Amino acid sequence: MAQNTNAGTKLVGFVTKVVSLGYGVREISKKPQIYSINDELVNIRSRSKHRNAAYGRSLWYDIPFSVLHEVNWAIYLMTEPDYFVQLPTSFLDSIKDRMYLAENRAGVGVFDIDWDNLKIVLRQGELVSIGQYYHNLVERECYPKF
Repeated sequence: MAQNTNAGTKLVGFVTKVVSLGYGVREISKKPQIYSINDELVNIRSRSKHRNAAYGRSLWYDIPFSVLHEVNWAIYLMTEPDYFVQLPTSFLDSIKDRMYLAENRAGVGVFDIDWDNLKIVLRQGELVSIGQYYHNLVERECYPKF
């Protein structure tokens, strides 16, 4: 998988592919990136580079806690736009007290996603499995459901 894919390019690639698969998609807002996909509100997050951590390939992500009450899902893109996790915001809300807090932004939780093992890395190194939320846009049986 590419390591330097621009985050914006990755987002466009994801949206384009989802549309090509027949999902109804429209942009609701740019900041935060909220889309309606088949009438479900989704926050889509991406990063441009991964780092190798002791536990595997890792991408740092954040979530504004206010978004958890605006959308049904948060999608975190992997190093390529076809691979991602689709997390229910109720799940993120249940672990928000164990996330790192952003130093320069109030009300924002921070965590890593270990893509090799499909786990969220929280404060104090706590690992939470997210394998059940993994999807891809390559294999029909792994397409997301909205």
